[in-house]
Amino acid sequence: MIEHEGIIEKIRGNQVTVRILQESACSTCHAKRTCMAADSKEKLVDVIDFSGRFSEDERVIIEGKESLGHKAVFWAFVLPLIILIATLILALSLWNFNETEAAISAMAALVPYYLFLYLLRKKMANSFQFSIKKREN
Repeated sequence: MIEHEGIIEKIRGNQVTVRILQESACSTCHAKRTCMAADSKEKLVDVIDFSGRFSEDERVIIEGKESLGHKAVFWAFVLPLIILIATLILALSLWNFNETEAAISAMAALVPYYLFLYLLRKKMANSFQFSIKKREN
């Protein structure tokens, strides 16, 4: 399971909005102040809860299946990389573009992909569901 600790920002009916601090893997490193790779940012995550057991400003744990992480990595990184490399290979070998044209074509091929993701964002958000539970003290 993927777990994040967060604070309930607001509750509207059955929709609970939780603010989490998303940190990079190296953000807990002792050298993070001198390293530019460490980053963290706040995210708002909407969770559906029918129990009514939670209140605003309460510390909670949100969790999701590990398969959600694999699915997110596929959509965000793997498939765009495949599109990029395939377009680059086609542009260089089949269409006989020079390297600059091939690179521009490969990057331009990602525009329809990200537009497609944008148009399906609500449907995809429904497939990335998290659950919420009380934090153990």
